[in-house]
Amino acid sequence: MTQIKVEDIIQRIEQFAPSYLAEDWDPIGLSFGTSDKVVNKLMIALDVDADTIQEAQELGIDLIFTHHPAIFKSLKTLNTENPRRNEYINLIKSDIAVFSAHTNIDAADYGMSDWLADAMELPKGREIISPSYQEGYKKLVVYVPERDVEEVRRALHNAGAGEVGDYQDVSYSIKGQGRFTPQKGADPAVGKIGKEEIVNEVRIEVMFPSQLTTNVITAVQTAHPYEEPVYDLYTLENEKKVYGYGRIADYEATTEEMIGKIISKFDLAGLKYASKDPKKLHKKIAVFGGAGADYYLEAKQKGATLFITGDVSYHNAQDMLRDGIDVIDAGHYIESVFVSEMSQVINKWKKEESWDLDIFPTKKQKDVFKFS
Repeated sequence: MTQIKVEDIIQRIEQFAPSYLAEDWDPIGLSFGTSDKVVNKLMIALDVDADTIQEAQELGIDLIFTHHPAIFKSLKTLNTENPRRNEYINLIKSDIAVFSAHTNIDAADYGMSDWLADAMELPKGREIISPSYQEGYKKLVVYVPERDVEEVRRALHNAGAGEVGDYQDVSYSIKGQGRFTPQKGADPAVGKIGKEEIVNEVRIEVMFPSQLTTNVITAVQTAHPYEEPVYDLYTLENEKKVYGYGRIADYEATTEEMIGKIISKFDLAGLKYASKDPKKLHKKIAVFGGAGADYYLEAKQKGATLFITGDVSYHNAQDMLRDGIDVIDAGHYIESVFVSEMSQVINKWKKEESWDLDIFPTKKQKDVFKFS
């Protein structure tokens, strides 16, 4: 098993939900602790609050990974006279690091927007409600000895290569022969100085978003057995990667049916909705995590007639009804799906990297709202 540090976990999170996807106002990242801190126990929570801090202290947690950043408002003082600042002091005293990924998780593929759509059983092939970032693709072609193919392929996928639409770990391979003659000063993994060598090799092709170029090339150079790996790098003109918030899907259901589904799936005591006819059948349904009321017109333009989000105000709901959109306010806390989904993702990384890490989804955090 491999001992890991905060920076190792951050590196994998950065590949999954790059920080450049976050909004400028969003204070994501490491808010407490140091990146070189050894992590044996990791807690995953929606927020940092008194309950999660106490739970982390009882469990001996080294790092809390949250969706919502721990520090949203700038601090002028740090003392125990304010309850929130006192929580910060408790974190520092307990030497607990805190890292957050917020709007970058919201916009990422297979992140918050897709987790919520999955929970509501909206089919794949979804459209993004509000695109926020676009980048090009590159293709890497690398030649690898047959015996090392799976190790190099795995390293490429771990670096984020091999993603096409709704598919991951995509690659193409073809067998061939590589020829080379090591010269004086070389240190060949195969062959001898001055003698031509013929090696059975495999050509591997993978696509990846341009922002991952450095990570992918580093992965090749690290995993490849040759001291001078041969690879080609192409810029693709036919593919663009689009990220963004919210999801729309072709799905037939009434407002009433979706209310029942959401209450059941998220174990809610209740929710708010606005509809002139709850039995109306919708053919396109939109979901937007957090407070998404400002984006309902974008969903409408894409054909949605039911908008599911949280933190909807009275006047927001009035506007939606005027514009022919039903709205379900399921609350902000449905984003707690982050805890279970991110736990699964990090457990996958743990197996891939042989991390010596115990993962604890929070059990004490609850929605602040009650229904009577």
